[in-house]
Amino acid sequence: MQVGYAGQPLRRLALSAIALGIFAFWAFYYGYCLFPGLGGVMNSGDTAKFQTLAHTQILVHGPGYPLMLMLGALLRSLDLPVEPWRAMTFMMAAIPGSIANAMAFLIVQRVTRSILFGIAGSLLLGSAGLMAVQSTEAEVYPLALAFILLTTLLLVHFVETSQRRYFIAACAVYALSFGNHLMMIMMVPLFLILTLVHWRILLRPKVIASVLLVIAVGASQYLYLAYIAYHPATAFSEYMPLPPTPTELIQYISGSYFGGLYGAGLRSTYTSETLLVTLRSAHPWVSLPLIIAGLILFAAGWRRRDASWTGVALVFGVALSFLPFMIWYGAYDIQAFHLPVLGPLLVGAVGACGWWLCRWKVAQTTTALVLIVLGGWRAFIMAEGLTAREPVFTGLPHTVASLVAQAPTENPLVSMTYNLRMATLYHELQGELPSARYRVPWRVETALADGEPVAGIVVPTDGEQLLRWIEHHHPDLKCQAWSLDQQDTTPWPAYGFECDRMPERDTKGGDGP
Repeated sequence: MQVGYAGQPLRRLALSAIALGIFAFWAFYYGYCLFPGLGGVMNSGDTAKFQTLAHTQILVHGPGYPLMLMLGALLRSLDLPVEPWRAMTFMMAAIPGSIANAMAFLIVQRVTRSILFGIAGSLLLGSAGLMAVQSTEAEVYPLALAFILLTTLLLVHFVETSQRRYFIAACAVYALSFGNHLMMIMMVPLFLILTLVHWRILLRPKVIASVLLVIAVGASQYLYLAYIAYHPATAFSEYMPLPPTPTELIQYISGSYFGGLYGAGLRSTYTSETLLVTLRSAHPWVSLPLIIAGLILFAAGWRRRDASWTGVALVFGVALSFLPFMIWYGAYDIQAFHLPVLGPLLVGAVGACGWWLCRWKVAQTTTALVLIVLGGWRAFIMAEGLTAREPVFTGLPHTVASLVAQAPTENPLVSMTYNLRMATLYHELQGELPSARYRVPWRVETALADGEPVAGIVVPTDGEQLLRWIEHHHPDLKCQAWSLDQQDTTPWPAYGFECDRMPERDTKGGDGP
C-alpha cells in the first residue's frame, strides 16, 4: 500500500510532463502551419478583425469577446517583434488549440487508464480537419474548445472522486469561458443535472457561495467590455455607435442584431447536413465510423458501467449539450461553430473504445497504436494542406491606394464587401491607407447622410447594383459608374461612381398661353 501511495505523485508528475510535451508539440505544429497573412479560409473578415486587436483598440462584433479584447491589450503592451496579425493568431488560436489537445490526452487517459490511448485521442483531435484549420487562423473556437475540455476534465475528476474542489474549479473555468463566447450557456443543463445527482455534497453553503463568487468574477469580464466601449481611444465599432447608450450596449452584448439567425437553422436541413459533413471530413473514412463505434460501445457498456464509463458519459453529454445550438442557429458560416461538438465527440469516442478494450490489454494497446498511426498520418497530410495556403490580401495597401487615387472626389466613399473591409481596417488603423470613407455595403446609408459628396469607389461587388440602391433610396440622385484601372493580378473588379443631384422640377405651373 505504501508503494502504491508513493507512486501516485510520480504518476501524476509523469502524466503532467506528457501533457506538457503534447502541448509543446501542437504549439510548434500550429505555429509552423499558421495561415500566412490576414484573414483565413473559414471567415477572412472575422479573422482580420480579431487580428486588428493586436495593434489597435477596437470593438469587434457581439457579444463582444472581452477575453479577446484583453488578449489584444496584452499583445499591444508587449510590442512583440513580429507582425501583429501573426502574434494574435498564435495567441488566440494556436495556443488554445494546443491546450485543448493536451486536455484531450488527459481525459482519454483518465477514462481508459492508457497513456497510448490518451496520445491517440490528442492526435485524432489535433489533426482533425476543422480543428487544424481553426487552430491556425484567428478564430475564437479553439479557445472555446480549450475551456470546454478543461471544464470536462475537472468534472470527470469530480464524478470519480466526489471531491467538491473539482466541481468548484470546473465552475470557475466555465464562468471564465463566457468572456470568450456566450454559446457556452449550452452547458448549463449539464451542471444542473450534476448538481441534482450529487446534491448531498454540492448543496452546501460554502459550495454555493464559492460558485456564486466565480460566476460574479466571470460576469465581471463584461465590465471591461463596457470600459472599452466608453474609452475615447477605441478606434472602431462595427455594430454599435461610440459611445453607446446603456440599451445599445446591452443589445450589443446580447447579439440582438443577429436575431434573424436565431431558429433559422430549423427551417431546412442545411445546418444538420453541414454538421454531418464536419464529422465525416474530420478524418475521411475514419472519424464518423469511429464516433459511431464509440457510441455503440458506450451504450453496450451500460451493464458494466463504472466511474470511467461515467466519465465517458460526461464527455458525450458535453457534445450533446452543444448539438441543439448547431442545428438551431442559422449562420451562413455555421461550420465555424462546430468544434464544441466535434471535439468532445472525438474525445468521447476514443475514450469509449479504450474503456471497452481495457479488459484485453493486448487488444487495447494494438488499437491505440493503430489510432496513433492514423492520427499521425492525418497530421502530416493536414500540414501539407495548411502550409500550401496562400495569403488572401497580398499587397492590399498598394491596391487600395491606387484605386483611391482614381476616385472622382477627395475623401471618397469606398464600399466593399465585409471580408475586404475588415482587412482594409487592419491597414487603415496602422496609417497605411489614404484617407477615405471605407464602408461595408450596409453602412453606405449613414455615409450618404454625412454631407460629403456622393461619389467614390465600390469593390468588388457590382457597381451598378450599388448605384441602383442609392437611386432607389434617394430619388433626387442620378448616378453613373465606370471601371477603374487595376493590376492584372487583382482578383476582384472595382468601379468608380458619382451621383449628381437632379434639378428640382417646377411644380407651380406656368401662366399658360
